[in-house]
Amino acid sequence: MRTKFNCYIAAVMASVTVLASCGSGQAGNTDTAVSGTETASGTTGSAIVVDKEFTAGDLEVGYEDSTATHVVLDGRNIEVAGEGAEATDGNLIISGEGTYVISGVLDDGQIIVDAGDADKIRIVLNGASITCADNAAIYIKAADKVFITVAEGTENTLEDGAEYVLDDENNVDGVIFSKEDLTINGSGTLNINGNYQHGIASNDDLVITGGNMNITAVRDALNGKDCVKIKDGILNLSVLEGNGIQSKNGDDTTKGYVYICGGGINITKCSEGIEGTAIVIEGGTIDIVAEDDGLNAASDTSGSSTDSDKAAAQIAAAGTPGDTASAEDKTESTAAEGAMPTKEIPSGDIPERDMKPGSTGTADSDAEAAQDGQMAHGGRGGFGGGAMGNDANCYISITGGTTTIDSSGDGIDSNGSIYVSGGTTYVSGPADNNNAGMDYNGSAEITGGTFVVAGSSGMAQGFSETSTQYSVLYNLTSSCDGGTEVKLTDAAGNILVSYTPEKQYQSVVISTPDLEKDDVYNLICGEQTAELTLSSVVTSNGQSGMNWKK
Repeated sequence: MRTKFNCYIAAVMASVTVLASCGSGQAGNTDTAVSGTETASGTTGSAIVVDKEFTAGDLEVGYEDSTATHVVLDGRNIEVAGEGAEATDGNLIISGEGTYVISGVLDDGQIIVDAGDADKIRIVLNGASITCADNAAIYIKAADKVFITVAEGTENTLEDGAEYVLDDENNVDGVIFSKEDLTINGSGTLNINGNYQHGIASNDDLVITGGNMNITAVRDALNGKDCVKIKDGILNLSVLEGNGIQSKNGDDTTKGYVYICGGGINITKCSEGIEGTAIVIEGGTIDIVAEDDGLNAASDTSGSSTDSDKAAAQIAAAGTPGDTASAEDKTESTAAEGAMPTKEIPSGDIPERDMKPGSTGTADSDAEAAQDGQMAHGGRGGFGGGAMGNDANCYISITGGTTTIDSSGDGIDSNGSIYVSGGTTYVSGPADNNNAGMDYNGSAEITGGTFVVAGSSGMAQGFSETSTQYSVLYNLTSSCDGGTEVKLTDAAGNILVSYTPEKQYQSVVISTPDLEKDDVYNLICGEQTAELTLSSVVTSNGQSGMNWKK
């Protein structure tokens, strides 16, 4: 989990400009994206430029076999038939533009691409197994762009050792490491075992448009400094102590984003599932099990903190000066299980809470206090947006796809803002009160889609009142065990939302396009039930979160 309290707001802000949406790429054998701009709704203020285009080269998996250079690996021997490559000291050196078809087993060596700045290289893995004990299995030092195609019907394996011997100025740190733009496509299987640091790492763009990939790594499974873009493929990712997917760039505030518009992504073990300065999800199926945050929008300048650091910071911002008790201490519930109170919440009614000087308890005064660096809340009944460390360059945008998160830290965490306009999102966790199912420093706006969070109540946040789709934040009187269904029905008993979280929870956030103003709904969480009337675009009631009291 990355703290949101030590972020740096970008000095230069611009509207987010993005290229054409998840498309098939332009015709011809060029790798220049079609020019075009689109301003993403709600993300004004971020300098991140999200390129949504995939070129013809990104998508092309065919090649002319008769003109390709064929390489056969055999233990420590390498046989080359064709131009542009040679075997040297147990390594394959590719120095010229062209297509290189690799097959066989290399016991301890690597493929090194060291070509001209204008050269485009295609490496076809055609049943190849490459192990390098002390460096990257595939090392891309120089080229214009490299495409790795995983041939249909083949299984390929790349592996490195636990320690690297670096023999040049580059900080090589992945089984596949590239200093240049890198695309992986095809329909075959690629197994990557990263024993040193990352699975696949690129200092520029990392683009995936196909392939069945099984990646284990010590650090990040996929790491692209400029961006990680995923259009298709099946990705099974598991990391020991890093992130499933990461893109952050401390040198350029317009880069460092993750863009996903298709494919199937299954992150079974990680610290944080997907981390980038900006995360844009337009399609695909994403399943994340995270020891920390599921989705985390944070810039490269964002620091890290422990859970207790974060709790103390939020309590100090929301409570009385000098109050350093943990969030869990503030929210310990002694209420017995049973029925939740039936209550209509007027749009102007917010729970009484301990205030910092300068706030009188009304929504308007809270906003004024937030501008003074004091307390702010996002949506009724939850802390959120405001001036506390808001990094305007960071955001998470969900417009499509199905995303399911099981997190021990924050489910969806943005050091800036969150925008939801489509798709289906489910979040289970966290169970502890030092984290939240949804956590943000700017605003959280929902205008479409289905969104369900079941997590702890200590720092629970709902959506902001700038939303156009109705939502509910409800803090329960007592916790529910994992495996207890969350269900929302209309007055006639029709089920609008049904979700069974994996973890214990005491707070739920629900929003669907079916919710309408002044209608009555029933929230059912195991044996606890409540009747809710949506009198405001953001309705919140029940036992409140950190530093709030009824």
